[in-house]
Amino acid sequence: MDARSERQGLRHEFKLVSDEAAYAEVRMALRLDRAGIRVLHAPRLVQSLYLDTCFGRALEENLAGLSVREKLRVRWYGAGTGAVEGVLERKCRENSLGWKESLRLTDPLAIRGAQRRRFVQELGRRVDPLWRARLATLEPAQWVRYRREYFTSADRRVRLTLDRELFFSDQRRLARLSDTERTPSPRVLVLELKCAPEDLERAREILARLPIPLGRCSKFVLAAAPESGPIPSRFEI
Repeated sequence: MDARSERQGLRHEFKLVSDEAAYAEVRMALRLDRAGIRVLHAPRLVQSLYLDTCFGRALEENLAGLSVREKLRVRWYGAGTGAVEGVLERKCRENSLGWKESLRLTDPLAIRGAQRRRFVQELGRRVDPLWRARLATLEPAQWVRYRREYFTSADRRVRLTLDRELFFSDQRRLARLSDTERTPSPRVLVLELKCAPEDLERAREILARLPIPLGRCSKFVLAAAPESGPIPSRFEI
C-alpha cells in the first residue's frame, strides 16, 4: 500500500451523450474544431468496480440529483480481471465541480472470483485507517468497463475523453465477483470535457460548437439503473 493519498485539483466536468453509432461523426467534429483538439495519449481499456451501501446510498444520491455527493471505486487499466494493480478512488462532486482522492494499491488485488463480501475486507487491509473507515459500510455494486480515448485542446487548457463499448455487470446479487453477465443498457457514446475553474469559459466555447446535447450521464447509474440513464440520439453534422 502506498501510504500517501493524492487529491487531484478541482475541475469542471461536462458530459455529452450520443448513440454509439455516431462515433465517426463525433471524432470528425473533434478533428475539425478550431480549438485544435488533438490526441493526448494512446487509448486504453478502463475497468472500475463501484462500491455502495447495501441500501444503495450512492445510487439514490445521484438519482436525486444532490449537488454534493461522492462515490468510491477501484479502478484499473487493461483487460486483466484476476490479480490487478489498481487504484482506490473517492470521486466527489459539487454541482459541476469535481475532484477525486486516490490511493494506489501496490499489491495485486483479486477481482474476478473474489468472494463479494470478503472483497472489501481484503481491500481494507491494504489501506490506512481513513480509507478503511470510508469502506466500512460499502460492498461491491457494479463492474464497469469501456474503451477510452484521450484528447486535449491545443493550448492544453481543456481535456476531453471519449468512451465507447460500455459494458456493465451488476454485482449486487452475486456471491463472487464476475463479469460474465452483461446488464442490458443503451449503447451510448460519452464525451466528457474537463477543465480547471479558471478555464471554464474556454470549455464553454468548445461545448457550444459540439453537435451533441449536454446532459447528465453517470456510468454508475447506467450500470445500476439503466432506465434512469440518458436516452441517446443521433445528430447531424
